[in-house]
Amino acid sequence: MKTRIKRIVFAASALLLLGVAAVFAQPKGDTVTVKGEVVDLWCYLEGGDHGAEHKKCGTACAKAGNPIGLLTEKGEIYVMMGIKDHQPGKDVLIEKMSETVTVEGTLVKKGGTQVIYVSTVK
Repeated sequence: MKTRIKRIVFAASALLLLGVAAVFAQPKGDTVTVKGEVVDLWCYLEGGDHGAEHKKCGTACAKAGNPIGLLTEKGEIYVMMGIKDHQPGKDVLIEKMSETVTVEGTLVKKGGTQVIYVSTVK
């Protein structure tokens, strides 16, 4: 009986620690909603490539591991990341390459870089 109680207490403690760790792993910043075109950052920053005619290339580049960004009408660029720990932006946006979308997520700015950890895409 004591062994069973010890196991239950241990399991409950482990779950509590995992829950606390998950809370602290979330990015810290303001929740934002931003509208823009999903772009492959390599091609966009290298040559300004974007738009419907660049969809096939942008998708291939993102599948190869290049980061995905969001280009706003004002010309602002946001690097896209998934909200899950270590989730690349391609996991949530590759199917929307070259399309105009509205993303909601957590904005983090550091050293001139703007990242949105995406929670929803419309």
